Amino acid sequence: MALKEFALLLLVAFAAQQIQGAENTIAPVIPDSTTEHPPETTTESTTTPATTSTTTESSSTTEPTTSTSTTTEAPTTTTAAPPPPPTPKPGPLPAPDLGKWHFRNATTNQTCIIVQMAVQLNVSYVVAADNSTRMVLFNLPANDTSVASGLCDGEQNVLQLVWKKFNTVKLTFSVNSTVKEYQLIELRLDLNASDISADAKANQTIKLTHQRKEFVTPLTMSYHCTRAQTLNLTAADSSEVTVLGQALVSRLQLEAFHTRDSDVFSTAKDCDAIDTPDIVPIAVGCALAGLVVIVLIAYLVGRRRAQARGYLSM
Repeated sequence: MALKEFALLLLVAFAAQQIQGAENTIAPVIPDSTTEHPPETTTESTTTPATTSTTTESSSTTEPTTSTSTTTEAPTTTTAAPPPPPTPKPGPLPAPDLGKWHFRNATTNQTCIIVQMAVQLNVSYVVAADNSTRMVLFNLPANDTSVASGLCDGEQNVLQLVWKKFNTVKLTFSVNSTVKEYQLIELRLDLNASDISADAKANQTIKLTHQRKEFVTPLTMSYHCTRAQTLNLTAADSSEVTVLGQALVSRLQLEAFHTRDSDVFSTAKDCDAIDTPDIVPIAVGCALAGLVVIVLIAYLVGRRRAQARGYLSM
């Protein structure tokens, strides 16, 4: 009986020990992947004679990382081109150069015509772009102008100047044997328009003339005039009298029907003296006439007084 009671107590004690070991075993906790993980606590319980080991795996879900690439285009900057510099206005045309030319008679070896002058020309031409008419001012290139031809005749003297092959100035003189004077009767221009203006219509020839008596001078003398003189130009080989250009002639000295073998001018007759030849003689004549009248009146008055005194003395 006592042995049975002792065995029963051992069974009760063993059962109580097993129950206590089961209570000390903690069930694993699976953390939520979407929340923060608390510090992991591991509790080990050792029971004799049996040992239970529990391994808990933690599963964590990581959301994919999304990378956003943003490309920013650089703003387009448009820089306006600077305006072109203003076209400089052409300055005033300088004074023309002075040139001297002469023509010699090959038969007699005498220089019949001598001309020294500076010439500025203002002529009209046709523009290639729109067929409009425009004026151009230029100087006779004295240093590049040479004598092309001439004529030494008893009735006419001719001097033709040329530059750039196709541009000519022709001076024609005639003589009046009755009054023994000579004069310019024509100044003619033949010009290649392309040589005087870049915008001129191609193959355009300008033909102008001045047909009036100018620079009347006694034979055996030269004509001299420093001041500028304007010669109006009209269409050559035409009856039209519309002025299409001008020739401005200055520092002029010329002599036609020259009979010596040198290119030296004869005694000059100045243009201003030629234009006003009678002013001084008329003034002197009037003064002398007035003086004669005064003397005559004084004589008559004195004679009358003398006669009156003679009567009184008697």
